[in-house]
Amino acid sequence: MKKVFAIVALVAAMFVAGQAQAQISINAGYAPEKFNTTLGNSTSTESYQGFFVGVTDNFTLSKGIGVAPGIQFRMNTRSYSVLGITTKDTQMLIDVPLLFNYGIGINRDLSITPFVGPMFSFAVSGTTKAGNTSHKWYGDNSSLNPFNINLVFGAALEFNRAKLFAGYRLGLIDQEKNSDNVTTKTQGFFVGLGLNL
Repeated sequence: MKKVFAIVALVAAMFVAGQAQAQISINAGYAPEKFNTTLGNSTSTESYQGFFVGVTDNFTLSKGIGVAPGIQFRMNTRSYSVLGITTKDTQMLIDVPLLFNYGIGINRDLSITPFVGPMFSFAVSGTTKAGNTSHKWYGDNSSLNPFNINLVFGAALEFNRAKLFAGYRLGLIDQEKNSDNVTTKTQGFFVGLGLNL
């Protein structure tokens, strides 16, 4: 938890310190996520619908090269039936991406910007609801890890102040923290729209 606060504080400091040399962008999009659990030679997958909204601030390091710290809220949901009872899983996360990018100008109004970098994620809540009962994913007795580091890569197409971006993220940290025999990792694509301010 302290790591997440430290990362968020660093991003906030960068936002404040570099306003004259940075470009703020408001973003929203679709980001489904898969949880792949491996036990021995067997792997099972749980697929979630995901959505996000956030803000990034792209700082110019050199001509065409930038670094874009940001912060976003993301929500994963999944509905399914267990013994005829409708069950819904909901996970809410705070993501802190730190993406290095290179802008390639096509003409005066159009550019393509590939990006790559880490994204630090912290699950602020997770709940499974089945009928009138609910179960919280995280807590002192939970085996689930609320922290993750993702490798993120993709590209953005920018036209004037608008941008369309897409990419992929790979979770690097095992989300099953108490078992040496079970490994759970995340992955998923994302696509979104942004507006440069």
